[in-house]
Amino acid sequence: MIPIPNGSARSSRARASKRAASVSAVAVFARVPAPEKVKTRLIPLLGAAGAAGLHAALLQDTLHKVSPFRASAARYLYLQGSRHFLAPAGYKIAPQRGADLGARLGHAFEQLLKRHVSAIVIGTDSPLLPVRALGTALGELRVCDAVLGPCPDGGYYLLGLRRYEGGLLRGIRWGTRFAFRDTLRNLLRRQYCCSILEPCPDVDRPHDVLNLRERLSRDAAARRLAPATWRFLRAWTGTNLTPDQKYCTAVSSARG
Repeated sequence: MIPIPNGSARSSRARASKRAASVSAVAVFARVPAPEKVKTRLIPLLGAAGAAGLHAALLQDTLHKVSPFRASAARYLYLQGSRHFLAPAGYKIAPQRGADLGARLGHAFEQLLKRHVSAIVIGTDSPLLPVRALGTALGELRVCDAVLGPCPDGGYYLLGLRRYEGGLLRGIRWGTRFAFRDTLRNLLRRQYCCSILEPCPDVDRPHDVLNLRERLSRDAAARRLAPATWRFLRAWTGTNLTPDQKYCTAVSSARG
């Protein structure tokens, strides 16, 4: 072994830090898949274990979509729950910290923007999100301060920032149809230049699951976007529905 002088080591660390600061970051925000801890709104349809299984499939598909950016962006997985989670190689795992989603996102952006020129954070609830949307978001951050990817229900699947100010994500009605509107309001009040991506649906309620399964069953392109989710939903058939699941299916059919 050849000893490296301290000066050389410091120089190497400085070069690595400079390289990191010149690239963007893509971070996935997720909870550790655990029964009764994730996707609780879907428990009446899938059961606690089934809801956790769907969440695990959604997480797997999301991580797979971020993988193509391994050469052009740093990849992070921010977890709520145990950090002892087996993530694909190349992901830095970090804990979510904060009392609510706004505080947790704010903490993550503070960390990421100290190390990188820009950062985008995505959730795991939009399995039909195309990979190109992530590339578009990173490209928009070369000219804008912020980028948002809205969901039709009023939430959003992606938030990207080039700078972060304390309090930016306060006063947002998380989990409601106002989340996107509140976030955009906060950005504009602080004079952020904002770009809005194409909408993409999320999977949050029983009818979302039923609609997603129907879409995946007939659309090969959609299945390529969410292979793990499709495997899970394909195994979940009408023959093993519980009474609650049959009720939800009947309601969905009546509405359609």
